[in-house]
Amino acid sequence: MLNRELLGPSLFLALFTLYAIVAWQIPLLPFEEYETVTSATLPKVYAAFGIIVCLLSIGATLLKPTEKTNADDVLEKSHVLRTFGLLILMVLYSAMLEPIGFLISTSVFLLVGFFVMGERRKKILLLASIPVAVVFWFLMTQVLGIYLVPGNLWS
Repeated sequence: MLNRELLGPSLFLALFTLYAIVAWQIPLLPFEEYETVTSATLPKVYAAFGIIVCLLSIGATLLKPTEKTNADDVLEKSHVLRTFGLLILMVLYSAMLEPIGFLISTSVFLLVGFFVMGERRKKILLLASIPVAVVFWFLMTQVLGIYLVPGNLWS
C-alpha cells in the first residue's frame, strides 16, 4: 500500500536521480581538467547525498514493523487535490510576477496558499502573508541590493 511515508522519499529519489544524471553531464572548462574541486563537484555531492538519504528513508519505512493502517497514513483525495491546487497556484504566481510585481503577487500567493492548506482565520492569513512578503522584499532589495520586479502597475 502506498502511504505518505513511502511516497515522499520515492518522489525525491526520482528527483535526485534525475539531478545526478544532469550533474554528471556538466562539462568541465579547460582549466578545470586537473582540479580537485570543479563546477560539477557540488552538484554531484548534492545528488549523492540526496540519493543516500532517500534510500535510507525508504529502507527505514520498509523495515519498520507493520502496524494497522491509520486513516491519516493513507493518501486521501483531498490531499492530492490540495497538492495540485498548490502546483497550479505556483504556475499562476510565476505568471503574475511580472505584471503585478513581487510584493502583490507574493502576498496573494501566500494568502491563497495558506487558504488552500486549510487556514481560514482572516487575521492569521493576513499576518502570515503580507508581513512575510514585505520583510523578504525589504531584505532582498534594500539590504542585499537584489532587483525584484516591481511590476507594470507601478510604471
